[in-house]
Amino acid sequence: MRRKREGGQSANSMYGSAGRDSTDRKTSVKIFAAMTMAIIGIALLAGNWSLFWISIKPGFDVEYLLDNGAREGMHVSGRVPYTYDCFASMGDYDDTHVSSYYYALPAAEGMIILNIPPQKQKDMEKLMEETNSYLGGGGWPVSQVPIEGYVTKAQGRLPYLLSQYMLEIGYTQEEIDAMGQPLMIQYDAEKMQKARIYAPVGVILLALEVLLIVIPIVVRKLRDSD
Repeated sequence: MRRKREGGQSANSMYGSAGRDSTDRKTSVKIFAAMTMAIIGIALLAGNWSLFWISIKPGFDVEYLLDNGAREGMHVSGRVPYTYDCFASMGDYDDTHVSSYYYALPAAEGMIILNIPPQKQKDMEKLMEETNSYLGGGGWPVSQVPIEGYVTKAQGRLPYLLSQYMLEIGYTQEEIDAMGQPLMIQYDAEKMQKARIYAPVGVILLALEVLLIVIPIVVRKLRDSD
């Protein structure tokens, strides 16, 4: 009887150890999954939150901004009704690959810069031709260019290049100085569309991380306190 009891205790100890190992493995898997989701969620939020926040604001049409003025951080969604020339571009050293084109949009407060990608350049050139035709006595431009983006301050050499262009078309230096630092509409439709998807996914992943880690810990503490 003594030997059987000792054998039974050994078996129970073995089964108890195996159970603890299984529980530890499940806990480790949950912790690893939660940490992975947290890292991915934080990365998605960090890379998309600012654009997501702008994109959920009410969108202002470009013509409204040109007529009533713009503010940094405004969400722009609509069509470009008219445009002046492309006064600058950004590319590599020998301009074999251009990544951005900068157009001058006449506004009530002087000029607003529009930054567009290469795939929109052809449409903007057509609109510019129609604008010049209208200024020469032709009809109102009809080839309006759809965009989505946001308003930011022009940086680097852009204010200087814009001022040189404005001098060329007849503005005085006093008028240019009175404008202050020019604003720019940054075209970013594709990134804003992605931000509207990735930022909520990041929030969901962080919420799942809370469900996997924090809630079980709280429940365990409540049980222990009972």
